[in-house]
Amino acid sequence: MKNFLLSLLLLLAAATTCAGTHDNDSIPFMYRGNLYLDATINNTIPCRVIFDTGGADIFGIDSVFLAHSVWKPQKLGQAMAGGAAGKTKVRVIFEPATVKISNHTEKFEYVPIFKLRDVLDCHVDGIIGIKDIMNHPFEINFEHGYIKQHIVDKPQVDGYIKVPIIYKDKRILLQAETVIAGKSIKGTYLMDTGGGGTINFTAATTRQNSLETIEGKRIVTDCTQFGLGAKEQETIVTMKSQQFIIGNDTITNKEFDYLPNGVGAFSDREYLGTIGNNIWSKYNIIIDANDGFMYLKRFKPSKEYSESYGYNFRNRTDIWKGWIVSSLEREGAAAIAGLELNDIIITVNGKNVEDYTWEEEREIDDLPSQDLVVKGRDGTTRQIHLEPKDPWK
Repeated sequence: MKNFLLSLLLLLAAATTCAGTHDNDSIPFMYRGNLYLDATINNTIPCRVIFDTGGADIFGIDSVFLAHSVWKPQKLGQAMAGGAAGKTKVRVIFEPATVKISNHTEKFEYVPIFKLRDVLDCHVDGIIGIKDIMNHPFEINFEHGYIKQHIVDKPQVDGYIKVPIIYKDKRILLQAETVIAGKSIKGTYLMDTGGGGTINFTAATTRQNSLETIEGKRIVTDCTQFGLGAKEQETIVTMKSQQFIIGNDTITNKEFDYLPNGVGAFSDREYLGTIGNNIWSKYNIIIDANDGFMYLKRFKPSKEYSESYGYNFRNRTDIWKGWIVSSLEREGAAAIAGLELNDIIITVNGKNVEDYTWEEEREIDDLPSQDLVVKGRDGTTRQIHLEPKDPWK
């Protein structure tokens, strides 16, 4: 077995497209903070992948999904991969794989193996990016839930705002502005459909703009495995902006995050920060990388921050039979009630979490109160009652 030490960029460059398999059909996606697509690997293995503009030309698979699938690759090696949590060594399948999504089929010569479910949860099996973005305009329609590469037709952009972009090193960069307590942070941002956040500033931007001393209320959150990489825990600080401006569109009173000690994609970068799906999901988007423009059409108003329980979890009923607490606001309702990072939630309001549908799971924060049974790291169980609160008061 060969042991190749490659950068992830080499993997990206090595991916190839099956000739003649593109067509002009749209591909439906399900939006759950990320864009989820149903796919089939090698014509026999069904899976669910997330679509990430930051992962152009790449198809990666989750390690747990692979271990439990019928796919048994023989040629494995290693590579260094970078992500939001720094660099880490990953295994790589050095065998061609085909991925079919709707009527589109792509071929990849190499397939990196990531611990995706440690970052997301058991609803995801893989990750895939854009193919041939420089050759054809690309549409992400959040309003109707589809993506589409315009191979033969010209996309209609009437009523859209026009935003210049730069496609560089497999990334989409654009100009935007965030106004915080009268201070403008204007410059280059990175488009990130692989993230469900709003605006996430890098550690360098945090230092250069003295965000830790700027006036305003802060919510401090501890998070496990913020992204792919070697850093297992991250501290995230959330504040409210006065304005976020992209093109000639303005979103007011929107939350943003900064990472005082961010690594990887959130360390010292050419961009100020990333723009995630909490922003993009308000638009229908057309990307014309060859001409250097993005077109945006707002269809959804900005939603005000509401009461919350102050925690998030990852569904790991695939291995732990529970929901693992993955982030916790230090002054939030859950932390005050005694919930801890890495606690495993067994039941919510008397119902076993394994019996919750994905839709019910998504709506868990809308419950008027929560009675949890959780298992701690010492193996003991305890009961916790939660009432939501407004973290901005």
